Amino acid sequence: MARTNFTDDDRNKDVVTADGTRIGTVHDVNDGRATVDRDNDSDGLTDKLKDMLGWGDDDSNELRDEHVDSYDDDRIRLRRRV
Repeated sequence: MARTNFTDDDRNKDVVTADGTRIGTVHDVNDGRATVDRDNDSDGLTDKLKDMLGWGDDDSNELRDEHVDSYDDDRIRLRRRV
């Protein structure tokens, strides 16, 4: 069953691409929105992925539920396409 909002339990989870490449960690959750601290050496964060997510060049970015394919105990996996 799909969730519709991020929860406090999502803090400190890894955020990975659809292929499983880690791109960052959920830093904070506020009002159902997650803030992600991106990895500095993230090869998986391509310009195409940044455009899909609406992320700029700063290190911390908001993740919206519409970008998420699945949640598990340790990570949040992004969709291939939105």
